[in-house]
Amino acid sequence: MFDKMRRGLGPKRLVGPGIAMAAILALAGCGTATPTGAASTPSELTIALGPQSPLDWWPPLVPTINCGTVSGGGISGPDMYLPLLWISSKDTIDYSQSIAKNITVSNHDQTYTIHLNPKWHWSNGQPVTAGNVLFDWKLIDASSQANSVLPYCFASEGGVPTQWKSVTTSGPYTLTITTTSPVNPTWFELNGIAQLVPVPPVWNKYSNMSTELNWIKQISNEPMKPIYKIVDGPYDIARYVADQYWLFAANPKFDGSPKPSIPKISYLYEGSSDTSFAQVLKGSVDIAPIDFTLLKSLGQVKGYHLVRQPLFGYFMGALNMRPNAQGVGGLFANLYARQALQLGIDQPAIIQAVYHGYATPTYGPVPVRPANVFYDKALKNPYPFDPARGKAILVTHGWHMVHGVMEKNGQKLAFQILYPSGDQASTSIAEILQADWAQEGIAATLNPQSIDNVSNDIGNPANSSKWVVQIGFKWSYEPDYYPSGDGLFNSLQGFNPGAYQDPKMTALINQSVQGGTPSQITRRFNAYQVYASQQLPVLWMPTPDGLYLEKNTVHGWGSAYNDIQAFVPNNDLYFSK
Repeated sequence: MFDKMRRGLGPKRLVGPGIAMAAILALAGCGTATPTGAASTPSELTIALGPQSPLDWWPPLVPTINCGTVSGGGISGPDMYLPLLWISSKDTIDYSQSIAKNITVSNHDQTYTIHLNPKWHWSNGQPVTAGNVLFDWKLIDASSQANSVLPYCFASEGGVPTQWKSVTTSGPYTLTITTTSPVNPTWFELNGIAQLVPVPPVWNKYSNMSTELNWIKQISNEPMKPIYKIVDGPYDIARYVADQYWLFAANPKFDGSPKPSIPKISYLYEGSSDTSFAQVLKGSVDIAPIDFTLLKSLGQVKGYHLVRQPLFGYFMGALNMRPNAQGVGGLFANLYARQALQLGIDQPAIIQAVYHGYATPTYGPVPVRPANVFYDKALKNPYPFDPARGKAILVTHGWHMVHGVMEKNGQKLAFQILYPSGDQASTSIAEILQADWAQEGIAATLNPQSIDNVSNDIGNPANSSKWVVQIGFKWSYEPDYYPSGDGLFNSLQGFNPGAYQDPKMTALINQSVQGGTPSQITRRFNAYQVYASQQLPVLWMPTPDGLYLEKNTVHGWGSAYNDIQAFVPNNDLYFSK
């Protein structure tokens, strides 16, 4: 399954059954010889990616088409490019790990003055400056425009770009952002300022932003170009063979803490969950995702332990609500049609049959787990599994059964379920949905595709006529750490693959990010949660934990996991002494 902007593993966006593992390890350099009888600490750690999930985007700017894929750079790759703000597992700013030293809010919550910590440097020795942050803003602003040649993944989140009145520097370490009106500081810091990633000066190549974005697009999957060697994070890319492996080397000039203790970390492409599990059984990989269908085989695994990683986000079924959706037109722009689909989703059954209990029912866009202050505990499931009710809704709106399939005015309620191949959980869920929706007279056929094809179809508006319902995607709230829904359901920009539009939803989201007293902010936020739960801008699916196998000699994948960022910093990983 896809996860949005997650570095490395997981059910979203691991690889190649045809590659020789021994050859990979030899190429990557997996250790040094030691005298007989002497113990040594390995010099390389190997991580298996999820099925068919190559690292295929490297610039420190994430476009819409890569929104929901594993990337090597940008927001998803703080091992190379550190974000301006480091968000803690409590969903607060951790200034001890941030490029920023502090933020001063003034002018009735309209002016945000950010002071950078001067300790940070690029790997070529140059300081990380406010000008590097300003250039990132220029890239974001340009790519967020309607006619952008490289549309920005997080447009409309955090007020980008319309609520950002100005961004200026005053000296090498001070950046000032002014908003067009007073805003909720917590929202603006966590969803707006948190998007900023200082960009090395070498990226500032063209004065014309359209030319700049075209150039970035051209070199986006060429990580061995010298430009990618200038980083401020703990690792940089050292070597790769496309669709086989990606080798990262520790940055000896990293200014953060802890310093990297593992010299080399390689990511291995896996063609399927089975090939990844085979590497675990051989002990030739240190960390690997495990598909839920393989949990019954854990008794065969020796020398590993299971790691659970809850998601600060939600799993969903994306619905194409455009008039040109394949075969059904704009049918799912109607709430009643979405209700019928949701009533045919048996979340408890999916949690037990597919996820073996390692999942949480999902009724809306605000995460239940990890526990957070934003979730409205009074929220109830408005659409418990009830296919008879779903069928009745369709009949009420003029549909009738013809040979087991609902029809209306000659149109059949039939479509394909698009999902990533190689992911057994997605396959099992698609089969369950197919059977349960059939009880309502909804004819769904299965359409497994490669992750790249799925991402390209739902992420590219030019391909909007090619799909109707897609599963296997999850939205994790980074860098929109305040889960307000801006950039998701209030705009056709950002990540809104189904083109959902509703004036009341837009108004509720916009109100939830305004300034006010704590009680006002909470009341507005809860009103958004309830409405989104009922309106189904996407289909709510059970949200599973990420499950991984970590070698007993490796530490950090579980203990250092930041559930808010959905990320484990590689410099927090280490081998037993």
